[in-house]
Amino acid sequence: MKNRILLGILISIFFLFFVLRNINLGNLLNIIVNGKYLWILPTMVTYTLAFIFRSIRWKFLFLPIKKFTAKQLFSSLMMGFAANCIFPMRFGEVVRAYIVGKKHNISKSASFATIVLERIMDGIGVLILLGVSLFFLHKVPSWTRKTLIFAILLFIGTLITICVLIIKKHFVDLLKHLPGIKSELKEKIIYKIKKFICGFEVIKDTNSFFIVIFFSLCVWLCEMLNMYFLVKVVSIDLSIFVIIFVLFATVIGVMIPAAPGAIGTFEFFFVASMMFFGIGKEKALASALIIHSLGGIYVISLGVYYFFKEGISYKEISHAR
Repeated sequence: MKNRILLGILISIFFLFFVLRNINLGNLLNIIVNGKYLWILPTMVTYTLAFIFRSIRWKFLFLPIKKFTAKQLFSSLMMGFAANCIFPMRFGEVVRAYIVGKKHNISKSASFATIVLERIMDGIGVLILLGVSLFFLHKVPSWTRKTLIFAILLFIGTLITICVLIIKKHFVDLLKHLPGIKSELKEKIIYKIKKFICGFEVIKDTNSFFIVIFFSLCVWLCEMLNMYFLVKVVSIDLSIFVIIFVLFATVIGVMIPAAPGAIGTFEFFFVASMMFFGIGKEKALASALIIHSLGGIYVISLGVYYFFKEGISYKEISHAR
């Protein structure tokens, strides 16, 4: 964990160096101090809706394993997102799988698989929004369309691979013939892999799968509205389609392993995409800091509340490793 934190901090410092270079700090502080913070009010509604939609989506992802209500999953969801803000390398995803597995007595491997599939659905949701927005944007970076095509092919390939794994799950038994591994360990590995594959089985139900895609779109429409409202705090007025592009660029940035909470990578990709559309660097950075800070405060506050409420300690979380 210490090595991961150190590596994440170094990556964050690298990106922060470029985003803070040639910044007028006085101008930056002035923009932040004089912000129109009433725009936070509608954002709190869309923030909350985004996590409610995530909980509903997660409920459908779990259907082949166990029936849940969205309310049952909401606390585990918030604790996982809070852990992502506290621990490096998106360790919160592992924490979330561990917590929900332990709380509800289900396989942690299957639980983690639903989170992997959830991330794939997030990608599909963002790509659909980006694909629509490109019809309305006259100017985008040259790499955008190539990245979109690559991402679509990647997600299609991933979904096909998952389908093959589900259909041909019995092929995992071939691992029994691996030499040099004790039979008990082989059985344990095979059991874990099969449980992991079970977490993908919502794909077999067409209705549930399209419901998951629908709620993924709902999640990212809310995330887009979060950004749309909060850039107005510093008087940035951009179309929804530009905001979708900025959201897409920022999502790419936070995928890079960095310090807890994606410090540095979020700011760099947000500011770079904003500057492409003619927004000044200080104003773009001020907006990035406000959006990132508010999101972090919201997630950590709710996550820590549920950690205390459910009596989950740091020592217990560390077992999720």
